[in-house]
Amino acid sequence: MADQPELLADVTELETQLADLRFESLSHEDALALGMDLAARAEERNWPLAVSVFLGDQHVFRYACPGTSSENDDWIERKRKTVYKFQEPSFLVGQRLISHGKDFHTETGLDQSFAAHGGGFPLFVGDAFVGAVIASGVPQQDDHAIVVEALRAALDGE
Repeated sequence: MADQPELLADVTELETQLADLRFESLSHEDALALGMDLAARAEERNWPLAVSVFLGDQHVFRYACPGTSSENDDWIERKRKTVYKFQEPSFLVGQRLISHGKDFHTETGLDQSFAAHGGGFPLFVGDAFVGAVIASGVPQQDDHAIVVEALRAALDGE
Protein backbone atom coordinates (compact mmCIF):
# COMPACT_ATOMS: atom_id res chain seq x y z
CA MET A 1 0.00 0.00 0.00
CA ALA A 2 1.24 3.50 -0.81
CA ASP A 3 2.31 5.83 1.98
CA GLN A 4 -0.38 8.18 3.24
CA PRO A 5 0.20 11.73 1.91
CA GLU A 6 1.27 14.26 4.52
CA LEU A 7 -1.19 16.73 5.99
CA LEU A 8 0.26 20.13 5.04
CA ALA A 9 -2.36 22.60 6.25
CA ASP A 10 -5.06 23.22 8.83
CA VAL A 11 -8.36 22.26 7.19
CA THR A 12 -10.32 24.77 9.29
CA GLU A 13 -8.03 27.58 8.11
CA LEU A 14 -8.53 26.52 4.48
CA GLU A 15 -12.31 26.50 4.99
CA THR A 16 -12.10 30.01 6.49
CA GLN A 17 -10.16 31.21 3.44
CA LEU A 18 -12.89 29.82 1.18
CA ALA A 19 -15.58 31.63 3.18
CA ASP A 20 -13.65 34.92 3.35
CA LEU A 21 -12.15 35.30 -0.14
CA ARG A 22 -15.24 36.31 -2.09
CA PHE A 23 -15.81 39.25 -4.39
CA GLU A 24 -18.72 41.69 -4.53
CA SER A 25 -18.19 41.90 -8.29
CA LEU A 26 -15.63 40.48 -10.70
CA SER A 27 -15.20 41.73 -14.27
CA HIS A 28 -12.91 40.45 -17.00
CA GLU A 29 -10.67 43.42 -16.20
CA ASP A 30 -10.58 42.37 -12.53
CA ALA A 31 -9.71 38.80 -13.52
CA LEU A 32 -6.93 40.07 -15.77
CA ALA A 33 -5.55 42.26 -12.96
CA LEU A 34 -5.66 39.29 -10.57
CA GLY A 35 -3.72 37.12 -13.02
CA MET A 36 -1.17 39.83 -13.72
CA ASP A 37 -0.64 40.44 -10.00
CA LEU A 38 -0.21 36.73 -9.33
CA ALA A 39 2.33 36.42 -12.16
CA ALA A 40 4.23 39.48 -10.86
CA ARG A 41 4.35 38.00 -7.34
CA ALA A 42 5.79 34.76 -8.75
CA GLU A 43 8.38 36.62 -10.83
CA GLU A 44 9.44 38.73 -7.82
CA ARG A 45 10.22 35.46 -6.02
CA ASN A 46 11.84 33.90 -9.12
CA TRP A 47 9.33 31.07 -8.86
CA PRO A 48 8.72 28.87 -11.93
CA LEU A 49 4.96 29.34 -11.78
CA ALA A 50 2.27 28.95 -14.41
CA VAL A 51 -0.86 30.99 -13.67
CA SER A 52 -4.39 30.85 -15.09
CA VAL A 53 -7.63 32.66 -14.38
CA PHE A 54 -10.97 31.34 -15.65
CA LEU A 55 -14.37 33.01 -15.67
CA GLY A 56 -17.00 30.42 -16.42
CA ASP A 57 -15.61 28.30 -19.23
CA GLN A 58 -13.43 31.12 -20.57
CA HIS A 59 -9.69 31.17 -20.01
CA VAL A 60 -9.29 34.89 -19.26
CA PHE A 61 -5.61 34.94 -18.25
CA ARG A 62 -2.68 32.62 -18.75
CA TYR A 63 1.03 33.16 -18.07
CA ALA A 64 4.02 30.91 -17.61
CA CYS A 65 7.07 32.22 -15.77
CA PRO A 66 10.53 31.09 -16.87
CA GLY A 67 11.27 27.55 -15.76
CA THR A 68 7.77 26.17 -16.36
CA SER A 69 6.79 23.51 -18.87
CA SER A 70 3.72 21.95 -20.42
CA GLU A 71 3.57 19.73 -17.34
CA ASN A 72 2.46 22.82 -15.38
CA ASP A 73 -0.33 23.33 -17.92
CA ASP A 74 -1.47 19.76 -17.25
CA TRP A 75 -1.47 20.40 -13.50
CA ILE A 76 -3.47 23.61 -13.99
CA GLU A 77 -6.13 21.70 -15.91
CA ARG A 78 -6.28 18.92 -13.31
CA LYS A 79 -6.64 21.46 -10.47
CA ARG A 80 -9.21 23.45 -12.49
CA LYS A 81 -11.36 20.36 -12.93
CA THR A 82 -11.25 19.72 -9.18
CA VAL A 83 -12.16 23.32 -8.32
CA TYR A 84 -15.04 23.29 -10.79
CA LYS A 85 -16.35 19.93 -9.53
CA PHE A 86 -16.25 20.78 -5.82
CA GLN A 87 -16.34 24.61 -5.93
CA GLU A 88 -13.67 24.55 -3.25
CA PRO A 89 -9.90 25.10 -3.27
CA SER A 90 -8.15 22.04 -4.68
CA PHE A 91 -5.85 22.12 -1.61
CA LEU A 92 -8.84 22.03 0.76
CA VAL A 93 -10.37 19.06 -1.08
CA GLY A 94 -7.15 17.07 -0.78
CA GLN A 95 -6.18 18.12 2.74
CA ARG A 96 -9.66 17.40 4.12
CA LEU A 97 -9.49 13.82 2.81
CA ILE A 98 -5.91 13.36 4.04
CA SER A 99 -6.99 14.58 7.50
CA HIS A 100 -9.47 11.67 7.55
CA GLY A 101 -6.89 9.18 6.27
CA LYS A 102 -8.56 8.93 2.87
CA ASP A 103 -7.19 8.99 -0.68
CA PHE A 104 -8.70 11.52 -3.12
CA HIS A 105 -9.00 9.22 -6.14
CA THR A 106 -10.19 6.20 -4.14
CA GLU A 107 -12.72 8.22 -2.16
CA THR A 108 -14.17 10.24 -5.05
CA GLY A 109 -13.86 7.69 -7.85
CA LEU A 110 -12.42 10.43 -10.05
CA ASP A 111 -9.65 9.63 -12.52
CA GLN A 112 -6.16 11.10 -12.76
CA SER A 113 -7.45 14.04 -14.82
CA PHE A 114 -8.42 15.57 -11.44
CA ALA A 115 -5.90 16.69 -8.81
CA ALA A 116 -6.55 17.64 -5.19
CA HIS A 117 -3.25 19.51 -4.82
CA GLY A 118 -2.75 23.11 -3.74
CA GLY A 119 -2.98 25.94 -6.23
CA GLY A 120 -6.58 25.99 -7.46
CA PHE A 121 -9.00 28.42 -5.82
CA PRO A 122 -12.63 29.10 -6.76
CA LEU A 123 -13.78 32.60 -7.61
CA PHE A 124 -17.07 33.59 -6.04
CA VAL A 125 -19.15 36.72 -6.39
CA GLY A 126 -21.15 36.52 -3.19
CA ASP A 127 -22.40 32.94 -3.15
CA ALA A 128 -22.23 32.51 -6.94
CA PHE A 129 -19.36 30.40 -8.27
CA VAL A 130 -17.96 32.24 -11.31
CA GLY A 131 -14.53 30.73 -12.04
CA ALA A 132 -11.12 29.85 -10.68
CA VAL A 133 -7.59 31.12 -10.27
CA ILE A 134 -4.87 28.49 -10.47
CA ALA A 135 -1.11 28.31 -9.97
CA SER A 136 1.31 25.45 -10.60
CA GLY A 137 5.06 25.13 -10.31
CA VAL A 138 6.21 25.18 -6.69
CA PRO A 139 5.33 22.92 -3.73
CA GLN A 140 1.56 22.69 -3.46
CA GLN A 141 1.31 24.59 -0.18
CA ASP A 142 3.22 27.47 -1.84
CA ASP A 143 1.02 27.31 -4.96
CA HIS A 144 -1.96 27.71 -2.63
CA ALA A 145 -0.39 30.43 -0.46
CA ILE A 146 0.55 32.72 -3.35
CA VAL A 147 -2.96 32.44 -4.82
CA VAL A 148 -4.47 33.33 -1.42
CA GLU A 149 -2.03 36.26 -1.14
CA ALA A 150 -3.07 37.60 -4.56
CA LEU A 151 -6.77 37.15 -3.78
CA ARG A 152 -6.41 39.01 -0.48
CA ALA A 153 -4.60 41.86 -2.27
CA ALA A 154 -7.35 42.05 -4.92
CA LEU A 155 -10.05 42.12 -2.28
CA ASP A 156 -8.20 44.74 -0.24
CA GLY A 157 -7.78 46.89 -3.35
CA GLU A 158 -3.96 46.87 -3.26
